Amino acid sequence: MTRNGPIVYKVLNCDGAAFDRDPLESHFGISSCEPRQKTEPVEPIERASTVTIPLLAHVLTPAVLQSVAKLDFGLDTWRRNPRIGSLLSKTVLSGGKRLRPIMTFMMADLFGIAHSTIGPFGLLIELVHAASLAHDDVVDNASFRRGEPSINAIASNKQAVLAGDYLLAYVLQEISERGSNDLVVEMSGIIADLAEGEWLQIENSQHEALTWAHIETVALKKTGSVLRWCCAAPALLAHCDAETLRKARRLGEAIGIAFQLTDDILDFKRRDGAEGADIKNRVINSVIFEALCLELGQERLNMLDIERIEPRDTLNEAILRVRRRVDQLVQESMQLLAELSASVAPRQGTANEEAHLALQAMIRFLAQRI
Repeated sequence: MTRNGPIVYKVLNCDGAAFDRDPLESHFGISSCEPRQKTEPVEPIERASTVTIPLLAHVLTPAVLQSVAKLDFGLDTWRRNPRIGSLLSKTVLSGGKRLRPIMTFMMADLFGIAHSTIGPFGLLIELVHAASLAHDDVVDNASFRRGEPSINAIASNKQAVLAGDYLLAYVLQEISERGSNDLVVEMSGIIADLAEGEWLQIENSQHEALTWAHIETVALKKTGSVLRWCCAAPALLAHCDAETLRKARRLGEAIGIAFQLTDDILDFKRRDGAEGADIKNRVINSVIFEALCLELGQERLNMLDIERIEPRDTLNEAILRVRRRVDQLVQESMQLLAELSASVAPRQGTANEEAHLALQAMIRFLAQRI
């Protein structure tokens, strides 16, 4: 990235010469990469299964990097219950990629919202994400999170649930105190989606007619809903019209679903103590669903008749199917981004073009990190 003059964004390229061997091929002897049509010349950068801020620096402006660095996620000196804050800080708020605040700042750039204005809302969506992780660790009976003991392992299941609930209540109060009822309604819907997504995921494991629509709905509610906030909050603060707001919401959902599908693939190659968690907990993620469909020759599954869910001979083709779905979501995201950028371009000028390019690079990065 050049600091003077036009910013050049490096993005991932599935066909780049720098990729001598695919990560999934290294672990399983299979290839997760298929030819894809390029929309513009791109420079390949090294793939990584874990998204981190140093890696994301390839697609971020200096202003976004600086704004994210200023956010304080430590709750050890929380003005509320410091013991709950300390537990959260040591577990679900420790580390992580800070993708949600990053996306919030990037969308703020697109809509012309100052980082000082959007910053608190970028921090709050990360707290909501952290609360969902606390609940997930209990539901999944997890022992590790990001290679470290999970919140329920350090404390207890009861304390993990209560800490997550406490954090959600704190977020809603913070938003309401900032005086925007629209943002309170938006966040309330996202929190409801997170709970419903977890509920539907549990139901899917025993569904008598499970289809792709059920799998995608879970991805939308558990991951797409959170990124919906990152796109909708700046649009709401910019007082956009209803159609622009609708497109912003759908952009976040499409990016979130694509991100979740790539996470499902990465679940088969991670080595951080949480590998194979979906199989262990009988969570039917996108790769498992496609593998079972291929194995049984069906597109609708009766999970009551299926005991073993671990993919075997059909894993390679299942991954290719999921990758094709990711590509479709990327195309949809790019189209929505172009329409949003065009709608705000008259008042944003060159700043809009820079934000548009950065978001394009980010979408490709997140979708092709496998």
